[in-house]
Amino acid sequence: MIKKMKERHSIWIRIFHWTNMIAIIMLILTGFYIHAPQSFKLFSSMDTARTIHFAMAYVLTFGVIGRVYYAIVAKDAKNIVYRPIEDTKKLPSMLKYYLFLADDHPYYGKYNPGQKGMYTAWLVMAILMIITGFILYKPHLFLGLSGLLGGFLVVRIIHYAINWLFVITIMVHVYLDIAEGIPILKSMFTGKIPEDFHHGYHEES
Repeated sequence: MIKKMKERHSIWIRIFHWTNMIAIIMLILTGFYIHAPQSFKLFSSMDTARTIHFAMAYVLTFGVIGRVYYAIVAKDAKNIVYRPIEDTKKLPSMLKYYLFLADDHPYYGKYNPGQKGMYTAWLVMAILMIITGFILYKPHLFLGLSGLLGGFLVVRIIHYAINWLFVITIMVHVYLDIAEGIPILKSMFTGKIPEDFHHGYHEES
């Protein structure tokens, strides 16, 4: 019997998701190499790594702008922006499920509070990564901004720390999606999910 499917992710959401994800992963890998080429022998030369790094920085910049624009125009922001008061109240039931203290969890909507918190954090992190990245890329053009952030050393530390935050949160993100069910993971490729997919036992207010 063929399962009836419904749309979960539009083509634009999937395009932005994979474009931004590829850009972030390449920025992480090239960033590690640029930071410590002897420890992370991932590329043939520093020139290659830096060229890819700068190219991906522009891809991420336009990808973030495009995703924010789409979230506003398509009214998708409500699905991905973390609401401190409402979503924080829902965190205990979500954590019980992911810590194997409960067999099920309430229906939170398209994304659970943990995912929404992560998507909101990623936006802030991406913006900081872009700003600090361009300061390091063209320091003579952003002397004032660099000073506001505490100087080039602080900017470099922020940039490097965000790099690690992306590594950690990407792994958490993959785990959360797999824990929700393989159809959730597949939907980011196909855009569709079975109509009868079980999202939770009731709507949580």
